Amino acid sequence: MFKKFYIYLANLKLAIIILLIIAFFSSIGSFIEQNKDIDFYKDQYPNQIFNIPFWEIIKYLGLDTIYTTWWFLSLLILLGFSLISCTFLQQLPNLKFSRRYYFYKQKKQFKKLAFNFNPRKVFKSHLSHSLLIKEYSIFYQKNCIYAYKGLISRVGPIVVHLSLISILLGSTLSAIQGFNSQELVVKTELFHIQNIVKSGFFSKIPQTTFRVNDFWSTSTLIGETKQFYSDISILDGQANELKRKTISVNNPLLFKNLTIYQTDWGISGIRVRLKKQNEVIANKNVQIPVVKLNTSSKKIWLSSLPPYKERSNDFILLINNNRGQLTLFNNNGQFLKTMNLGESNDIINGIYFNILDIISSTGVQIKSDPGVNILYSGFLFLIFSSITSYLSFSEFWLLDGYHYTITGAKTNRSKILLNLEFLKFKQSFIE
Repeated sequence: MFKKFYIYLANLKLAIIILLIIAFFSSIGSFIEQNKDIDFYKDQYPNQIFNIPFWEIIKYLGLDTIYTTWWFLSLLILLGFSLISCTFLQQLPNLKFSRRYYFYKQKKQFKKLAFNFNPRKVFKSHLSHSLLIKEYSIFYQKNCIYAYKGLISRVGPIVVHLSLISILLGSTLSAIQGFNSQELVVKTELFHIQNIVKSGFFSKIPQTTFRVNDFWSTSTLIGETKQFYSDISILDGQANELKRKTISVNNPLLFKNLTIYQTDWGISGIRVRLKKQNEVIANKNVQIPVVKLNTSSKKIWLSSLPPYKERSNDFILLINNNRGQLTLFNNNGQFLKTMNLGESNDIINGIYFNILDIISSTGVQIKSDPGVNILYSGFLFLIFSSITSYLSFSEFWLLDGYHYTITGAKTNRSKILLNLEFLKFKQSFIE
């Protein structure tokens, strides 16, 4: 039964059906947002089907995490076994058969060939030399000649199967063992992998310690942000630095199976110092928290400068960049001034304050993708198979009988080129 099942898996129709099912569910995964929280699906899919909320159906069937569900991974595994069965039962025997040299010893065999000719005389030595120059492999048997070239093109279908198997294996390993984490960390702080966005069934989160040494950005001449940079160190259990690198967008840090990307930035707070006529007011070196406004076009944070005495009014601070610049408003929302980091500002009645620091934070993505190397190997094999698919497998026969001589040739591709080649043989070495 195992042998029958193995033969059944090698069926091309079955492989196509499985591939169509995988493509269908993959297309559903492109329409339904993946890996969102339950409130998102409640808001986006409030409709009901047979009195059942659609979001419940999505959650029950796992349509919110299609690519990591057991049934989708089972389809990938089944397709992989189908490709392996087809490779061993069909492709490898075909390659072995193509390597065999076989001679046409009957005149009727040449009638099946696309190109055939009945010459009066053949100069075999000249013909053989020309075939060798054309990179043919030549075999003799009594009065018969057989030659072929382009055997590597027969390897193409096997390499295609190997590439698909590698892609399936790599993507499956990434799905069941990989994970994705998003961390927002204040500069100079230590952090671990905690905010897991996505993980597989067998994912192992390493207890690696990271430190954000610094974070900064560069701007264009018109003030727009050009690039973000984070200086990140990876530490061992004794706080010894294992690796350090300044990362930026499209320039990640690689460490073992982890990849650390620069993805976002934010502001966690402001440090200010209150003064009165150049004298620091007692207990007035404060760190003020900020609140981020939810805007689609621009990042904006708001904070409030605390009053220096009970009856004084507070002030509103607005921050829309991390270049050390703030905008000051009164509690009625009226614009007062724009301030820079380190600048001393007179608020009221001789009370000054300095902006000591804008506490910025960096957003990093930590990703583990154990199957990525296998996946890239699959794509490399696929490129190789695409190149070999343009090569043709050509064969040439000659039968020199007692009363007749006949030659013929065939190819699976480049038939025009073989026709020209065959005509040249006829004119040069065959009468």
